[in-house]
Amino acid sequence: MRRRHARSGFTLAEVAVTIVIVGTMLIYLLQGLNGTKLLAAQTRNNKLSRELALQKLGQVGSGIFQEDIDKGLTGTFADEGYPDFSYEVVVGDESFREQENQPQNAHFDSWNPPNKQDEKDPTDPNAEPVEQPFEKVKIRVTSPKIQEFSNQLTLEQWFPWVQVYGEKQDDPSASGQSGTANGTTTPANNGASRP
Repeated sequence: MRRRHARSGFTLAEVAVTIVIVGTMLIYLLQGLNGTKLLAAQTRNNKLSRELALQKLGQVGSGIFQEDIDKGLTGTFADEGYPDFSYEVVVGDESFREQENQPQNAHFDSWNPPNKQDEKDPTDPNAEPVEQPFEKVKIRVTSPKIQEFSNQLTLEQWFPWVQVYGEKQDDPSASGQSGTANGTTTPANNGASRP
């Protein structure tokens, strides 16, 4: 009687199937790791963009850019060590340069709702414009592009008007000096001295 010996080893088909399964799992694992690295880089860029934007808004609020703020500010954060990050600052209802050519009906503009655009201003046309006590300052920070992720962050903040533009030079009440108002001269102290 002949004895049958038990098989020792794998067939070529079994080895091929195992290699295909392990290879497929490795491909998905590497894709997942790459996606995680890209998402971590994008999260870092977003956090850094926010910190740089808040820093620049703080500088605007402190009055550093009072002479140039009307024209708008643009530049990079090379002085802070991030030359790949750029910024643009606008005030009031101004829009960023690239947004000026885009149609306004593409998105909802909360500052100019569509149902209010055609209404006439009910105020007196001869009335002088009232100076607003606060000014809206918007900043857009552009970071390096990472695949399909957005690389722009926009923040806005309201500042007291004086912080953004500074004191008016021709306003006598701001400087504490006497001056003329409506063609009449006001004396500084009427010759009386105060203790």
